[in-house]
Amino acid sequence: MCYFKITQYTIIFSLTFLLTTSFGGYQKDELYLNYVAAIKNESTFQYYLVIKVKNLNTGLTREYCTAGDFLKGALHREYMLDYDQKGISKVDSLAINNKDRYFEFKNDSAIWNIGGVWEYSMNDLTRLEKRINFDSLAVQIRKKGKWSKKIFDDKTMLLYAHALFNRGILTGENNCWGGTLIYVDRNKTKN
Repeated sequence: MCYFKITQYTIIFSLTFLLTTSFGGYQKDELYLNYVAAIKNESTFQYYLVIKVKNLNTGLTREYCTAGDFLKGALHREYMLDYDQKGISKVDSLAINNKDRYFEFKNDSAIWNIGGVWEYSMNDLTRLEKRINFDSLAVQIRKKGKWSKKIFDDKTMLLYAHALFNRGILTGENNCWGGTLIYVDRNKTKN
């Protein structure tokens, strides 16, 4: 009888562990796949991604939400790579092969290229996440398969994109006609 109880608890623990790690792995894979879609996207409709950046000048490490082309521009600046075929290929490789989405930058213009223009703090993100239930919003977006929100300032746009990206929702904005954040189903779009 003691053997059965131990086995029962072992099975329950094993299932709980498996489900927890599988879901966490799934979420991490989804974030990476959304990240890759943002990197590969060549359209004027830019997809947002979230990366962790360490500023080697200040030692500060934090998350940034930025457009895929802004990250690629930052990598060009940091590594002083030209925009020829060789430089573009190197940047794409640096970005796509970085599954952890973690970058270290020393070049101020590279850091500026990522998010210096529309700077927001992690406290700004936390405050917005306390006001808006992004977990529920992410579930609704997945269920409906479409979503958009008119947002008139870049800071709020990035905060929404950041919160949604971290919940597995890829969004983008048309650089030509900005102001609306739109859900992107990477499985239904061509990059």
